[in-house]
Amino acid sequence: MGALKVPRALLEKYTTSAPRYTSYPTALDWKDFDPLRYPSLLEKASASSEPLSVYAHLPFCAELCLFCGCNVIVSRSRSRMDTYVDAIVRELEFVRSTGIGRRPVRQYHWGGGTPTQLSLEQMERVQDAFSKTFTLASDAEIAIEVDPRVTTREQIVWLAKQGFNRVSMGVQDFDPAVQVAIKRVQSEAQTRAVIDASRENGISSINIDLIYGLPLQTPAKFEHTVDRVLAIRPERVALFHYAHVPWMKKHQTAMELDDAPTSDIKLSIFMRAVEQFQAAGYVYIGLDHFALPTDELARAVSEQKLQRNFMGYTTRRGGDMVSLGVSAIGDVADCFLQNAPKEADYLRLVNERGFATHRGHELSPEDRLRRDVIVGLMCNGILPKHEIERRHGIVFDEVFAAELAALKPLADDGLVKLDADALRLTDLGQMFMRNVALPFDRYFAERRSKGGDSGRTFSKTL
Repeated sequence: MGALKVPRALLEKYTTSAPRYTSYPTALDWKDFDPLRYPSLLEKASASSEPLSVYAHLPFCAELCLFCGCNVIVSRSRSRMDTYVDAIVRELEFVRSTGIGRRPVRQYHWGGGTPTQLSLEQMERVQDAFSKTFTLASDAEIAIEVDPRVTTREQIVWLAKQGFNRVSMGVQDFDPAVQVAIKRVQSEAQTRAVIDASRENGISSINIDLIYGLPLQTPAKFEHTVDRVLAIRPERVALFHYAHVPWMKKHQTAMELDDAPTSDIKLSIFMRAVEQFQAAGYVYIGLDHFALPTDELARAVSEQKLQRNFMGYTTRRGGDMVSLGVSAIGDVADCFLQNAPKEADYLRLVNERGFATHRGHELSPEDRLRRDVIVGLMCNGILPKHEIERRHGIVFDEVFAAELAALKPLADDGLVKLDADALRLTDLGQMFMRNVALPFDRYFAERRSKGGDSGRTFSKTL
């Protein structure tokens, strides 16, 4: 993809609220489900020979950033963390008893919160329990989210010895005034120290998260932040639009938004950042992600092998995903499953029965069909109709006649090509892929027909 020039009129026309489609259906649309089915689903999945994905949610943070939309536990109590690690170990023991651990793990991720808020001894306990349950594939992606303000060189050395090969960290903005406004004061020196330690110890992939739309941001100041990120040259960058959802995350009400950029200025910030990353040689992956051409994500896009799951874009999505920890979401045997979202409930359920599943959703044949369509578009920008027809036994143009008609205006605006054999996102359409996927979301259409407010549920597309 060459450098993009996106007409402002299109940005204004198509900037709306929509799911990010790390899953379909989204968690908002899950139906009635018996959480006690989880053990039998794991046992059923153990018969497969496909590799797995495994996610561990380690939610502790030393303090709460005002912009945060994650499920975190703000605490520095070592005993509280010990109790949580006990539960993770117990959950892994239960998973091991089902036999699913015989399948190799190709994607393994520690997310937060801040996993490195744990002590090294606590991290070792989690990893030891994982190693007793699962075996990593030789080409596994092993990733962790870190906070440079609390992550030590000793932890980085240990992570590298355990085989972790990707480190992701939030920066959001290097401007000191913005950092104070969002309660995330993190110097460039702290960030560079963790990155340098990672690279020195052989961790080959670094991801940096940035957020635009925060208080006190201006186009000029954010351009300077991007320049400083480019000087670091991480392998991947995520450029997120700030999602202000105080009805879901009450702490966000403490952030002063009178000084936040207007919608017009946010678009200017975003487009200038895209220009900077592309001028520096980064490939636009989709949504808000960029990668160096040598990175696996960029290669997967060029080979049309990119995949997507609850952890986001990946080159190694397993056939099933086992997730551990409070609020963690998994995908096993065509069922989505989520652990209890509150710490006390999670601990109680794990102690009582070994697992903390509290809700889920079994995908119907139509769910699986529409998931394949949406994920295909979101990942690789092309959807060969014959592959969907072969996989699901349908005639694409007949089943999706209404959706194709809904895409006609987007095709007229140059975002998607409605060819006889495939749907193809244009280079311009890559910027609007959520808009292109939206007509295939049956649940979203049903909510909209009933007057549902997606703006209070989903983030902006741009």
